[in-house]
Amino acid sequence: MKSILIIHQGAIGDFVLSLPALEAIHRFHSLARFIFLGHPATLEIIHSRPYFDGVLNCADKRWAPLYNSKADTPTIESLPPVDSVFAFCRSSSQRLVDNLARVYEKPTYRIDPFPQSAPGIHVSDYQCRQLEEIGVPALPGPPAVIAPSQERFLEANRFVRKNLIPGRQLILIHPGSGGRKKLWSVAGWFDVIKKISSRNDSEIALIEGPADSYMIQQLCSNVGALPLLLVNNWPLGKLAALIKQSSLFLGNDSGITHLAAACHTPTIALFGPTDPSIWGPKGPTVKVVTWQTESSNHGSRRDSESIKTPPPEAELVGKLAWTYLET
Repeated sequence: MKSILIIHQGAIGDFVLSLPALEAIHRFHSLARFIFLGHPATLEIIHSRPYFDGVLNCADKRWAPLYNSKADTPTIESLPPVDSVFAFCRSSSQRLVDNLARVYEKPTYRIDPFPQSAPGIHVSDYQCRQLEEIGVPALPGPPAVIAPSQERFLEANRFVRKNLIPGRQLILIHPGSGGRKKLWSVAGWFDVIKKISSRNDSEIALIEGPADSYMIQQLCSNVGALPLLLVNNWPLGKLAALIKQSSLFLGNDSGITHLAAACHTPTIALFGPTDPSIWGPKGPTVKVVTWQTESSNHGSRRDSESIKTPPPEAELVGKLAWTYLET
C-alpha cells in the first residue's frame, strides 16, 4: 500500500485550514496511508480518518539533521519508508524539503501554507491551487473533515450526559485567542451570555485554553449567578468531539473557531483586524461578524470596567445566536 509523508507543524487553526488540501490528496491517492511529521496533540482531530497512519513528533531532536543547512545529505535511519512527501511549509523551510528529497529520492512537494502575493484568496483555496499545479485535482476544495477517535467521543459524551438535562442544547463559547488583538470585548461576550442565558432550553460552556485565563476570569467575575460550565484545557480530540455534539459555537478569530466550523457545528465567528475572506473559518453553517478595532478594547482592563456597555455588534451576535437555536 502506498505511503505518504505529510509534514505540517502549524498550530490548530493552520492545520484545520490545510485539511481541504489533505482531503484532496487523499481523494487522489485513495488507498494511501499518511504518516505525519507534526504535533501529536493537534493531529488528534483526524485519528479516525482512513488515511491516518501515525504521527512523528516534530519536536523530537532526532529530526534536527533534516533542518541542517550544510550541503551534505543527512542520514535519518528512523524515517519510515514512503512513496512521496508533501511538506506544508514556507520557503524558509526549503532546506527541509531539499533534504527530504535527497534522503528519500522520491517525489517531494512543498505547499506554501499562506498566501504571499495573491490577495483575496482564501488560505485553503491557495493551498489547493498549488496541488492543482502538481497534478492533484483539488478545486473546488473538498470540505475539511474532523474525525477524532471513538475514545474521545465517549469522553465528550460522558461530559454531556453528566451536565445536560436531556433535551437541552449545549452552546460553546470560546472568548479567547492566541493573539490579544483578535479578542472581542469582554462587554460583548457578557451581553451575549446574558441574552442566551435567558433561554430555558440551553446550557452554556466556556472553553478555556492555555492563553485564555484573563478573558475567562473577567467573564466569570461578572456573570454573577448565571450558570456556566467550564471546559478547561481539554485535549483537542476530546474538544472536537464535544463541539460535534453541540448546537452552537461562538468564538473569536482563533484555531478553535476554525475547528468548530470544520466540525459542521453552527458557528458565529468574531473577526476584528484579520481579513475573513482570506483567514475566515469555512463550514456549511458559519456566520462571520466583524468588529471595528478602534471601537473595541479587546479584553483590556478598561473593557472590564465598562462591562455594562456592549459594543454595537453585540446585538447582531445575539440575534444570530437566537436564530440558530430556534432552527
